[in-house]
Amino acid sequence: MTNYWRKIGIPYSAATVAVAVTTALIMVVHADQHASNVSMLYLLIVTVAALLLGRGAAIYCSILSFLAFDWFFVEPRHQLTVQSFSEWLALCMFLLTAIIIGQLTALLRKRMEEAQKSRNETAALAEASWAVASDIDRDSVLKKLMETITKVSSAEAVSMCLHSDIDDESIWIHSNSPVDSSELSKEAITHAMVRGQSIGWDDSPHWKKAFGDLKKSELIYLPITLNNETFGVICVRLKPGAILEDSEKNIVNSVINHAGVVLHRDKLLQIQTQAKALSEVDRLKTALLSMVSHDFRSPLTSIKASVGSMLQANSTIDLETQTQLLQGVDQEADRLNKMVGNILDLSRLEADAWTPKKELTTVTELVGSVLDSFGENENKRIKLDIADRNKEYSLDLVQMTQVLRNLIENALKYSKDEITVKFYNGGNMMNIDVIDQGPGLPRGEEAEIFKPFHRSRSLQESSTPGMGVGLAVCKGLIEAHKGTITASNQSGGSGGAIFHISLPQDNGDKKEQ
Repeated sequence: MTNYWRKIGIPYSAATVAVAVTTALIMVVHADQHASNVSMLYLLIVTVAALLLGRGAAIYCSILSFLAFDWFFVEPRHQLTVQSFSEWLALCMFLLTAIIIGQLTALLRKRMEEAQKSRNETAALAEASWAVASDIDRDSVLKKLMETITKVSSAEAVSMCLHSDIDDESIWIHSNSPVDSSELSKEAITHAMVRGQSIGWDDSPHWKKAFGDLKKSELIYLPITLNNETFGVICVRLKPGAILEDSEKNIVNSVINHAGVVLHRDKLLQIQTQAKALSEVDRLKTALLSMVSHDFRSPLTSIKASVGSMLQANSTIDLETQTQLLQGVDQEADRLNKMVGNILDLSRLEADAWTPKKELTTVTELVGSVLDSFGENENKRIKLDIADRNKEYSLDLVQMTQVLRNLIENALKYSKDEITVKFYNGGNMMNIDVIDQGPGLPRGEEAEIFKPFHRSRSLQESSTPGMGVGLAVCKGLIEAHKGTITASNQSGGSGGAIFHISLPQDNGDKKEQ
């Protein structure tokens, strides 16, 4: 109530002072010799009062000016009576003119204020719309929307309570001026969240009956709904003694609709992410089933056939044939062991359980370790191009041996001709190229081939064995070295693929003894 009387008293007091000062000024400078001058001065302060103090103060100033004019400057002075009808008419015309000027000026002021408020609201809505359209981060957009509410309305503090699909715990997002948690009513928030009904927004009896005993009369609870789905509740605390005008309610409703769009979009993004994850799981499951049914079954079938032939009761297999069968069993067992090893390595890499143990190693040591894992026939097809055999590089010998073995084995598998392994320097980088003369990589799959269990359609339809795990292991090991591995086709249309490795070198590494 005190704020109300202060708000009313200041304009009227200012109008009274203005009339008193003007009257005194007229008397001091003796401007009362011409009544028209006096009336113009009073009309001027009425206009100023209407422009600065509002319509009520302007009307009050008009009446006060009329009385002062009659009392001090119209004969007989110091009386509210006049001598002639013409003077009455002049006074009445003065009063009417003052009131009209005051009304028109006050109306102009109101229109100016409304125009300025409309510009502010439009700018705030445009800023909110831009935030919704350009910013993907949910929380930052919602904070901007809450700041918009405080800019364009009588709101003093704003907070937002969001419904969580994961558990029963609510998610709170606060603006720069949040509502104190001690002021909030859990019952009102639950009511607004469950029923989608506003609390304190209007004079609807349903919330007054349910929450009439609440002392938090300046708090408003507004549900955020879109397509009949409630995503959360905006809690607004108004300034003391303030109420929301219709224009402010419209702008707040627009902001709430923006918040609904943001939360609905966030939900769709979560659904899309989950769908992608499920799709990836389904792809991996399909690839794993294919691997089990083909890549694991083929060597097991070969082993079973070889062992079965030797176990036949009436078998007359000579020693040379038995040796060949056993060598085949040994090769297929090695093949199975490599496949299982690659899968285990991949699982360790995805769990970040494999940290490189770097040491200074020469190219000769690395190449020797790699070639020892291949047979004589394979080594004949491997061409080496080494810039400096004694150059030392910082790397994990075991892991890099596995990377090169997988790449070379992959190149030998798809190329009938010889392959080239090239080592060279590039600044503070160790560069390795594995070049084959095979059919090359399918266009557009240069990056896809490093995904676990990925095999192009052309390879799936061929008889070439493979699980799509080896290259994924290579990529994981190289990235563990903070390096990069890329794949591309040779330029010039000559066919064949190039796998390029770049490893950064740390001059601080020392060779382990």
